Amino acid sequence: MKRPPLWLAVSAVTAGITVAFGVARWIDHFVSDPAAEDLHLHLIAARVGLTHGWSHIYDIDLQRATAAGLGPSGGLIDSMHLFISPPPTAWMLAPLASQPQAVSYLIWTIVSLAAFVGAAWLIVPGGRFSKVTVILVSLAIYPVHYQFWAGQTVVATLALAAVAYWLLERDRWVLCGIALAAAFCFKPQDVLLVPVALAASGRWRPVAVFAAAGAVLVAVWAASLGQAGIQSWLNDLSIIRTDPHNAPLTYSFLVGRGAAATAIELASGVGALALAWYRRDRLDLVFCLGLVGTTMSASYLHEFDVAILVLGAWIVLRQNPSWAQRLWLLAGIAAMQFIALGQPIPTLLWEPVWLVLLVLEPWLRPHDLVLPVRRRPAEALVPGPTRP
Repeated sequence: MKRPPLWLAVSAVTAGITVAFGVARWIDHFVSDPAAEDLHLHLIAARVGLTHGWSHIYDIDLQRATAAGLGPSGGLIDSMHLFISPPPTAWMLAPLASQPQAVSYLIWTIVSLAAFVGAAWLIVPGGRFSKVTVILVSLAIYPVHYQFWAGQTVVATLALAAVAYWLLERDRWVLCGIALAAAFCFKPQDVLLVPVALAASGRWRPVAVFAAAGAVLVAVWAASLGQAGIQSWLNDLSIIRTDPHNAPLTYSFLVGRGAAATAIELASGVGALALAWYRRDRLDLVFCLGLVGTTMSASYLHEFDVAILVLGAWIVLRQNPSWAQRLWLLAGIAAMQFIALGQPIPTLLWEPVWLVLLVLEPWLRPHDLVLPVRRRPAEALVPGPTRP
């Protein structure tokens, strides 16, 4: 068998070691304080729904009462520990609600990991070894590691968005719209501008299906919650928005919460959509611009939410990107590792440059330098074909 290039093998081994340490850290975190997992909040909401009815899953008093029976630190329900995800998150975890926390966390981690690997295998180009290497590198990136560490649902949105892109590449726009609507059931703030970018690029058919499927979902959500449940949800959202710790990966970290941050977020979102229209002939760029525009324009974003950008990197790799694009993706890996140290600034500065490089990619790719190939001495001795 042909051996992989040395750089690829080294990348796979290094990432594999990092992932092994990461898995050990997942286990240690759960063992030391299982109630600190975000999955804990989702299970609380599922238990509230099964016990008191699904219209009460956003009732803070019921969340506190349910959490109090799950351990010494389980009663902590505040602006940083509050269930605010869409109702399908609680519905989906209902089968795990009656299980011990350790069992629930293990099952959810395995399901999420399988979804992540499956999505990567669908999108990442190249042979098996290349796919495995990219998957290991992706798992070693801190926001991805952190989403598993916290038992989050970012991977559910990422996997469904990946399926939506794969379907749209094959012009299966009905299924694409349904998959994209399903992605909004878990972390809508992570893919918020993707359907808008698709609409701006003229791809209205999948967006129309997305809107129709989304309308059905919203109607079901509203029916399950009722007027009181919807009011409780809105109240919970207002509580988490007042806590600045819920926006560590937004530009308010640099300029503070206020008009300046809002202006940057609006400009980022509008700018990304305008650039998606400009590059409307390239589906891969439109989709990626929607993802980057979403994270840059967000006013509520945690460390694990930027893991969604890994999907953008996978999509870019499908089109044999320019050297500038590849080098900046490597820089992004380094920038995101700083989040583990509580330093989001490298990522916040990396994102707008990537936005520009995505727009320039069609120009950068034809202008890559082609280096002349120097023949080895043995090759120079091989006689060429004889001219007639």
